[in-house]
Amino acid sequence: MNRDDKKIRLGMLCFVLYGVMASIGLPLRGPVIIPSQNPDLWAEVALLPTHDIAWALLLPALVVQLFGFMAFWGFMKDRPGGELAFWGMVLSIFGNGLFLPSTGILAFADPHTAALYQSGATDAALTIASAGVSGALSGTILAGSGILLLIGSILIGITLWKSPLFPRWTAVVYVLHAFALTLAVTMSYTVERLGGFAILVVAIVLARVVWKETAR
Repeated sequence: MNRDDKKIRLGMLCFVLYGVMASIGLPLRGPVIIPSQNPDLWAEVALLPTHDIAWALLLPALVVQLFGFMAFWGFMKDRPGGELAFWGMVLSIFGNGLFLPSTGILAFADPHTAALYQSGATDAALTIASAGVSGALSGTILAGSGILLLIGSILIGITLWKSPLFPRWTAVVYVLHAFALTLAVTMSYTVERLGGFAILVVAIVLARVVWKETAR
């Protein structure tokens, strides 16, 4: 086994680790609530006792995931579908990067803003909270993040579908997980949590295939 194969294996293990962290962190975090739509529930979720533990898992998970994207392309680059895998990696990393500012607001600002809301400064608190995720700039960045992640996931899904190395169902589940963790986040908390579990299952299968192929 050469040094590149060892790095690819390590990257795919990071992908599995991302799935583990997402599967644990999402139930601890609680649902994503738009402050202006249900401010009382938003404040309750932001002040959950598991908030810090959840984000201590979810924020690093977004970074760990990047090594999985790079490892998958590293494995596929000299195989059929390598070009699609490359653009899937690029768009997924770009989308992930655009998503990080919003997660930082949810993780670090929301608990303080929610406490301000419960203390009676409702208008100020909601203005601050809403500006971070639904303002003109923040909303555009968040929408761009979701679009890029979905397109990147579709390209990776096509790569999985066309490759004889991977079960075709992994392509379908991978794309569905991307939908669950982007567009469906504010629609259904159940679907979002299923998306976290789905990527764990897919990551384990992909890592196993890559592990086997790099052992040859």
